[in-house]
Amino acid sequence: MNKVRIESALLALVFLDLLGFGMLIPDVQIRLDSMNVPGWAIGAILSSMFVVQTLVSPLWGRFSDRIGRKPVIVVCTLLSAGAMLLYAFARDPALVLGSRILAGLGAANVAVAQAYVSDLAASGSKLTAMGRIGAAISAGLIAGPALGGVLAHIGQNFLLGIVAGSFSATGALVAWLLLPTVQPVKQEVKPKGNWDLLKTVPGLARVFLVVAVGWFSLATLEGTFGRLIKARLGLGQLEFGLIFAYESLLALVIQVALLKFVEKRWSASVALKASYVLMGVGLALFPFAPTLAMLFVASTAYATGSSVASPTANTLCSTLTPESRQGELFGLLQSARSFGFLVGPVLGGRLFDASHASPYLLATAVCLLAALVVPMRTDPHAEVPA
Repeated sequence: MNKVRIESALLALVFLDLLGFGMLIPDVQIRLDSMNVPGWAIGAILSSMFVVQTLVSPLWGRFSDRIGRKPVIVVCTLLSAGAMLLYAFARDPALVLGSRILAGLGAANVAVAQAYVSDLAASGSKLTAMGRIGAAISAGLIAGPALGGVLAHIGQNFLLGIVAGSFSATGALVAWLLLPTVQPVKQEVKPKGNWDLLKTVPGLARVFLVVAVGWFSLATLEGTFGRLIKARLGLGQLEFGLIFAYESLLALVIQVALLKFVEKRWSASVALKASYVLMGVGLALFPFAPTLAMLFVASTAYATGSSVASPTANTLCSTLTPESRQGELFGLLQSARSFGFLVGPVLGGRLFDASHASPYLLATAVCLLAALVVPMRTDPHAEVPA
């Protein structure tokens, strides 16, 4: 099977699984609230997926380096589908919690798919390849919530979970039928722990810290944005949804159409520095935007930066990491993302209570600092300061 067909199967898998996952987003909080679950418990149940994901994603990534990508992708996607099907039968908070935990156990399928795409891509086209898989993620998260809202209205969580689980299970079938079984590259160094990669690969820890900063800023934004636009401009869910959809569509366009242009003209380091500056500009504008139109201007700056930052950071980390440890790398990256989504909303919420602008100004400062510390040399054989 040629590389184009393999990548197409991976993109279909990621889209179908994220479509199913995205379908549940509009319903979970409302469903738990209807069960009279207190606010703190709703937050804990929602966070449980990220806790599990933080712990297991590096393990799944390392496992895929040892036995191959395909079996890990198939098993994780089946776990993801099982989580959605369990949600269909959730009549009490315990089953919703079980669904979230199961989703966390299976969420590494995206990380391992990214490692597979990295395996396939030539060194000069990794950024474009990372952009395509980012676009598949964005497309699933655009279509999923809209479809999920309709299905939840028609058939409650039963219809929602059955359809979402069916999409994800179809993704597992696509992977099983279309992905070839490939022998993994022999590992010259046996990992000694979840974070061993950051200690042994020169320069990777520095870039990894920058990546974690990006996820933290996004989590801070998402955890307080609804409250910000309500307090500042009296806006609600409709406007929040419009801005979210606009940012997702913009990211989709950039990752499909513009990353090849970026890849040809800029190094990964320069692109990452520029993207963090744009993210910082957007974050700084959000709390002071006087109108909805200015919110869209801020969103344009932020979404442009973040849609370039994520695939570029993945590319930069992948370039520095040995071929035999790509699964381990992408598992760690997903773990960092999950940790950001655990810490960011909590800290952002605390700061927002003190001052509406403070979480955005903190995230701005962190993004600009990250832009300064991105290493300029990205040759894996060069001496890069750790």
